[in-house]
Amino acid sequence: MNKPVRSDEALYKTVDQLMRETNLCRGNVMKIASESDSILRIGRAVRINVKKFYDYLEMEYGS
Repeated sequence: MNKPVRSDEALYKTVDQLMRETNLCRGNVMKIASESDSILRIGRAVRINVKKFYDYLEMEYGS
């Protein structure tokens, strides 16, 4: 089976992609994504709207 190609410039990213980018654990990424209402579920697949996620992160946790 072929491995899917994941773009780093995608509007929606996987939890694992955001974990690598932010150096946060899965629980914290999902908590912030849930709080920011940026989760998109397609069947069992979870994608996160990157713009909403980072905007919320800066607003709530930024200095």
